[in-house]
Amino acid sequence: MAKVLEFVYDIACPYAYLASRQVEDAARRCGATVNWLPILLGGLYEASNAPQGKAGSATDVMAKAKQQILARDLSMQAQHVGVPLVHNSKHPIRTVSALRLILSAAEGLRPVVTHELFKAYWVNNCDVSDEKQLQSIANKYNLQMDALNSDAIKLQLHTNTCMCARAVVQMRLAEMGAFGVPCFIVDGQFYWGQDRLFLAERALGRHDAKPRRNMRPPYNHRPHTLVYYHDFSSPWSFLAYQQVAGVAKETSAILICKPFLVGALFKSIGTPVEPLKALTSSKASHFRKDLNDWCDYLGVKLQWPSVFPILSVRTLRVALCNEEVMRTLYCAAWIENKEIAQKSVLYEVLTKAGFDGGALLEQAESKEIKELLRKHNDEVVLALGACGAPTFQILDPDGKQVALLWGQDRLNVVSDILCGWRPKSETEKGLSDPENRYPMARL
Repeated sequence: MAKVLEFVYDIACPYAYLASRQVEDAARRCGATVNWLPILLGGLYEASNAPQGKAGSATDVMAKAKQQILARDLSMQAQHVGVPLVHNSKHPIRTVSALRLILSAAEGLRPVVTHELFKAYWVNNCDVSDEKQLQSIANKYNLQMDALNSDAIKLQLHTNTCMCARAVVQMRLAEMGAFGVPCFIVDGQFYWGQDRLFLAERALGRHDAKPRRNMRPPYNHRPHTLVYYHDFSSPWSFLAYQQVAGVAKETSAILICKPFLVGALFKSIGTPVEPLKALTSSKASHFRKDLNDWCDYLGVKLQWPSVFPILSVRTLRVALCNEEVMRTLYCAAWIENKEIAQKSVLYEVLTKAGFDGGALLEQAESKEIKELLRKHNDEVVLALGACGAPTFQILDPDGKQVALLWGQDRLNVVSDILCGWRPKSETEKGLSDPENRYPMARL
């Protein structure tokens, strides 16, 4: 049976543009074909009860610090993928007619028309809602503009959008539905985000598929420093901890682990202290699935804590007393389901692992340790402008910051930077958006 990779996208999404430049190669590596499914992202927002509404942007409801981190991340991801990305001064642009133009083409021609439209939007600063712009593309491929308003084309676009919004009926995972683009569907399994394309490849049978890497050792430079800001209450910090030592070893980087209280960070930047509870049902379901997908990829058996969120203040202070307890504490919280917020449980976990639990707990209450934890929190909030955990700061051999990244799913980029790859700043790239306001609408 032929393998199919379904690619769901809207021209107005910059991450969908990045995915469009990779999806055909991914399918080719797996011996699969791509089914191009253009959809109206606003329809997904409406169907999934997105808080930003049908016409809004996913970033409308995000804290400013998160908006800024994501804007820099978009720029960095484009460079990492190796495609040009220029802020469209007219963004966001209505894409209904552009999507209908794609659907008016024969299936074999849809990828080419899609690439033309993405280029017009995200490279050439064109208005893809303008009839003259669409007519020029239509003429190039002998498409009939009259077909855009046909009932058949309107129905097909509507059907594509509704299919994705209700993808739950095709999936074995309960309460799973699409809420944004780009996304990939393989045998009813749903993957969201251009950086999850490797997971779709694995689902297609390419079991050695990994996150994209541009550089590998050997390299010729002095060792850099990787600062890993983390909190035991974060499952993503737990997954990052499984990898970060290996990243540092592979790249000969100096690893510095800095515990901080992510709940305090959330309060300071105006993000819900329990982000999972603030998500729509479809996003919350996807959060769990995405976490499980990463656990499967990393070979980690995570058990969600019976008591969540984890009140990690005391645990973080213990880790500041002795960094060697980190593995024990992460395993206790996320594999053994131990309630490490309880002092008695924490003592038992530490003692069983061969540490002097009593001494560590006593030291954790010292003024010096409490002050050190406050210092780390000040660093992530005031100095770095971070938005969550884990956060990775990369310093060059002279102590100058090279990059700041958020999320364990960016460790592939962290590795490349430690190997010598350098993302250019917006000033260096000479883009027309000096304030680095990369468009995050239509995620």
